[in-house]
Amino acid sequence: MVWNGKNVFTLWGYKPETQLALKWHRRSDGNWRACDRTIDEDVYQANVVFRGPIAELTDLETVLNDKRKEFNATFNDGEEIFGADVDHTGTIPIIVTKYGKIRKADFKVFEMPLTVRMLNPKFKTVSPDFTKLRKATHADTRETEFELSKLFTYDQAGFVIDHLSQDGTEPGTFTAQFAQTKDEMPAIRRYLTLTARATKIPFPTFDGLSFPFGTRAGPGPFQCRVIKWDDLGRQDFCDWNLSITFAREMITWNE
Repeated sequence: MVWNGKNVFTLWGYKPETQLALKWHRRSDGNWRACDRTIDEDVYQANVVFRGPIAELTDLETVLNDKRKEFNATFNDGEEIFGADVDHTGTIPIIVTKYGKIRKADFKVFEMPLTVRMLNPKFKTVSPDFTKLRKATHADTRETEFELSKLFTYDQAGFVIDHLSQDGTEPGTFTAQFAQTKDEMPAIRRYLTLTARATKIPFPTFDGLSFPFGTRAGPGPFQCRVIKWDDLGRQDFCDWNLSITFAREMITWNE
């Protein structure tokens, strides 16, 4: 990696921080909807950590201080700090949005965290694909919400109001973590940012999963929306890790 003409060879780790220009809200019918300011407003940032002798980090700090605004960077093969679907070839304008403190990490080894943002991002030419999801762990989270109002009168007579008694089901979410290869991740990220953006999709099939929203909802198939996803970065610069939250789409009374 070369920043502002300086070879930065102390990169220790990184995590993409992609922020889609979406704001999700849940309606009274249990469905999730998003306000989308379009892909042109998406933000591509990364949290990076540099490690090395104190002299190297002090030198890097001097370089960054000389370029307090934007500067140009080039990246080595595999240094996809802004995400696997982002084109990191050529000269890329970036800007540091948050400076961390230099601190001691080990014996004679120091580290400095930074948050950097990519300006005018470009993307790899890949087709969005969601068919190769592979769970990284079986410790997923399934949450079903029961919307009941249990009321009692002055003389202790009780009654229950079921908000969704029309179809006997409740909204639910499913969250899981996935591990993807460097060849699979670009297409998955493109699917999340384009195909599944603020719209409903068929709940994907992976690892023989059944009853993602609990046994009461049945085995499916389901329509859902991706209301949250987090690129967890690469482990040892090998596989990519990803967390996705799916919200079940309920019966639509009024779009």
